Amino acid sequence: MMKSRSCAVFVLSAVFIFILTSAGQAQQISLKNRKKSSIAYNDGIMSIQDENYWVALEYLSAALDYNPQSDKAYLARGKVNLQLNNISEAIQDFTMAIEMNSGLGEAYFYRGYAALDTAAREQVLSDLNTSLQHGFREFEVYFYRGLVKLVKDDYTGAILDYTEAIALRHNAAVCYHDRGTAKRLLGDYQGSLYDYRQAVNYQPDFPQAYNNMGSVKIHLGDFQGAIDDYTVAIKLDSVYYMAYNNRGSARYQMEDFQGALEDFNMAIFIREDYAPAYNNKGNALAKMNMIDDAGLQLDQAVDLDTTYGAAYLNRGYIKEPMGDLDGACEDWTRAFELGVEEAGNALSECDQ
Repeated sequence: MMKSRSCAVFVLSAVFIFILTSAGQAQQISLKNRKKSSIAYNDGIMSIQDENYWVALEYLSAALDYNPQSDKAYLARGKVNLQLNNISEAIQDFTMAIEMNSGLGEAYFYRGYAALDTAAREQVLSDLNTSLQHGFREFEVYFYRGLVKLVKDDYTGAILDYTEAIALRHNAAVCYHDRGTAKRLLGDYQGSLYDYRQAVNYQPDFPQAYNNMGSVKIHLGDFQGAIDDYTVAIKLDSVYYMAYNNRGSARYQMEDFQGALEDFNMAIFIREDYAPAYNNKGNALAKMNMIDDAGLQLDQAVDLDTTYGAAYLNRGYIKEPMGDLDGACEDWTRAFELGVEEAGNALSECDQ
């Protein structure tokens, strides 16, 4: 990259000198450089097609050495840098493309896309919006704008963008899945269920969609249906610890405590630091009157996650019948501080 900057400065300096001596010569050199730039650019594009990204980077840098005002070369080099995971360099290239051509919608999209994993979500959203304003109305723009809105808790906005994306690509399973998630977070469980079903219709090997479809069915009280969906998710991904945990929760609701315990144990075997599985295992053991063991599991849950309000609440329920009311009240107080409203009802016993 240093070599590229040095060459660019040299070309600019040479042009300046020829402008002072002969305008005709400057025009001749400029045309020559533009031709060389075009040849290097085309070689770079061919290298991209051959997936020779490092070679493409060299050609595109050369193109910019000859013509530092080539918006298309900056755009192409930015894409190559993205492919090579050179995120900062990619963002710089897209920014330069925009400086050369402020109406280049594609460059705004790619700059926003490159910055997706940063905390600057407002800037990402601004770039995606500007991309659309300048006519780059592609599936990816709507999809990633929907994703940003979903992360920002703008569920209605996310649904609108995913709907636009689906209109452009009707079989995009991930769009149905993410739109289903936005609907679920808005409490539209039937709409969510429809979208998850569409996702697995278009992509049958989609374990996350089956898992989330199962979670919607739990909300709807269809525990057996949820178990069936979690089972498919596990068949597709045998180490999907969250699906084991969720299937255990559905079995718990059906009072199959032994089956639930087996699932929670599998979740812990796969992911030994997964606090929800310890919390749920504690609850199952308590239902099986294995109180001491239940307490140990809940201890483990809060040790792994000191902000896990539900685990404090449940541990309080274990401590109370064991005669440790002070300990129970401490746990319920902590749960209430962490936003568990049910703990407020339990704390009424501490005032007596």
